[in-house]
Amino acid sequence: MPKNTDEGIVYTLKDTVKLTGLSIDLIRLYEKEFNLQIQRTEGGHRRYTKDNIDLLIEIKKRIQEQNWSYKMVNQWLQGEVITEAVDIQSNLEKKIDSLENKVQELLDRSEKDEQFQLALIQRLDEQGTLIKQLTDKLDSQDRYIENNLDKRDEKLTSALREISDTKKLIAAAQENLEQKPKGFWTRIFGG
Repeated sequence: MPKNTDEGIVYTLKDTVKLTGLSIDLIRLYEKEFNLQIQRTEGGHRRYTKDNIDLLIEIKKRIQEQNWSYKMVNQWLQGEVITEAVDIQSNLEKKIDSLENKVQELLDRSEKDEQFQLALIQRLDEQGTLIKQLTDKLDSQDRYIENNLDKRDEKLTSALREISDTKKLIAAAQENLEQKPKGFWTRIFGG
């Protein structure tokens, strides 16, 4: 809980941890590394001002989000111009822009691929329908041919029987003719 003192509102180490999102160890490391002047109670407990918390948050941001080195943070705290930081930030911004462009390209390509796949699926469905129709037509033609072949076979069998029967009749008729007595004129004129 914040406490009011002669110098304004101060926060305990636990409050500072909650407000900054930093661990106790990291707060102590930043105090030592960056020579931060933090108030202490008569018992030696740390007390942080709003300015201390804001500074810790800014340091955290530069180290964790902007990838600054401790050396660069020290230079910044001493008011020195940090060309490395500007270059690094510029490079990071370029990389971010490049990554955003690549992500957009991938999203666009993904959308095109999805549209292509949908068109392909639709085309395959159409092909499947056409194949089914052709298969049904072929099945119908097979049945038609099979029926006609059966009828043809029956007609051929019937025709063969008729031919066989006709041959038998002709043979019988010839035999009858040969057995018939010869007529008068045949005997006279020779036969």
